[in-house]
Amino acid sequence: MTRIRLTDVVVIGGGCIGLASAIALAARVKKVTLVERGLPGAANSTLTGGGIRQQFGTELNIRLSQLSAETWDQFAERYGVDPLLRPIGYLFLARSEEEAAMLAERVRLQNSLGVDSEFLDADEIEGRWPALSSRRFSAGGFRAADGWANQHRIIDGFVRGAIAAGVELLAGTEALALEMSGRRIVGVATTAGRIAAGAVLIATGPWVTQLLDPLGLAVPVLGRRHELLIVEPAEPLPPGLPWLIGVEDAVHVRSDTKRRALVGGFLGEDRAVDPDRYDRRADDSWTRAVLETAERVFGVVGPDALVRHGWAGLYPGTPDRHPIIDQLAEGLFAALGFSGTGLMHAPAAGLLSAELIAEGAIRSVDGKLLSASRFRGEDASLELTGF
Repeated sequence: MTRIRLTDVVVIGGGCIGLASAIALAARVKKVTLVERGLPGAANSTLTGGGIRQQFGTELNIRLSQLSAETWDQFAERYGVDPLLRPIGYLFLARSEEEAAMLAERVRLQNSLGVDSEFLDADEIEGRWPALSSRRFSAGGFRAADGWANQHRIIDGFVRGAIAAGVELLAGTEALALEMSGRRIVGVATTAGRIAAGAVLIATGPWVTQLLDPLGLAVPVLGRRHELLIVEPAEPLPPGLPWLIGVEDAVHVRSDTKRRALVGGFLGEDRAVDPDRYDRRADDSWTRAVLETAERVFGVVGPDALVRHGWAGLYPGTPDRHPIIDQLAEGLFAALGFSGTGLMHAPAAGLLSAELIAEGAIRSVDGKLLSASRFRGEDASLELTGF
């Protein structure tokens, strides 16, 4: 007879959101079991650029960044892994008056919530970064403390933290079905057998349909394909250059290790794909286009940059680009749809999921902003957008 595991909470999904949630839950309940069909973080969390920032255009995303900040400041002490956080700064760059006004409004919002970002005019941009002086940017939004970290090390730290917290981590175990008794969750059927539980948290990113469809439940979370390159410019990027984001052109560039640079951008094509069938290789035509666009916009990559590596990942998004952290049925919860901010907002997602499951309500932000019901009756299709 197959042994049935007993636990308080099952977390489905071993990416950054699932791991951070398991850690936070383990401090509040007796036993947490996390199931991940592959290796932790390998499905999507390590296919990012590692961005960590507080510059956002909505109060909710700013709050999520602020709730996560302490974890990033103390990551090495908490988990024994240095995430190699590099605060090189984020610089959002505008060309038109409309874009400049949008950045000015965002900076005002950020400042009102305690974020120390700056609105820069054209002269200030050219004065601080002479390499951009011929690019004719009209304005910028900048925060020096924003930057990036090594996403592989973050996942390693979260795995170590989960194990240290007593989480039962079942890698190589796929969740096959959610088990209900009436309208209440009672467990999860997995490739390693049945797990009985009083609560289940789905943190699978876009791989959620096969679990919810049999229950007649749905959430509007779609995986948007994004691509990134690691290139070696003929000349290294100028020292002190922040992460550059061209708002109108939907392209971005930042320094990487070993004289290399990371280049990416949607280039106006922001499409949803089947998460099980998309190509993880960077497209050749996109590679040519993004390098040409980055050089035209920023002038720092060079026309002869050597492509060292390219890949594609997913931004699991909702129609309003804000996540869902909510109860879908009795005992069944979800933390999904972070639209590319999952890595940087994972600590906040873990905290809010733990509040919801263990304490009965989200307390650190307005939980209504994270509810699945806000999309009831709406089309889940995604509008084209840049950043």
